[in-house]
Amino acid sequence: TLVGTIRDEIASCSEKAYPSLPIANAKNLLFLESEGSVIRFAEEHEWVVQDGRVYFPLQQEDARTEREILNASGEVIEHTIGYARELETIV
Repeated sequence: TLVGTIRDEIASCSEKAYPSLPIANAKNLLFLESEGSVIRFAEEHEWVVQDGRVYFPLQQEDARTEREILNASGEVIEHTIGYARELETIV
């Protein structure tokens, strides 16, 4: 589905942009219905859920600078807004 594709793209960008996210933020970012849905989605992607946060696997080049993290975060935000606009025009 389109929502599934968008969710997977946002998930991929989030893995690169953040070391972890609170479950509530991941729920909103990934357009999921509940925190339980976030936990199931995290398990499918082999993410770790602990202490109310979703932890993404460490990337090989994990020595990211703050600037690289901010750029990746900006990319996630841009993609999310773009996807939301696309969904809005479809619906």
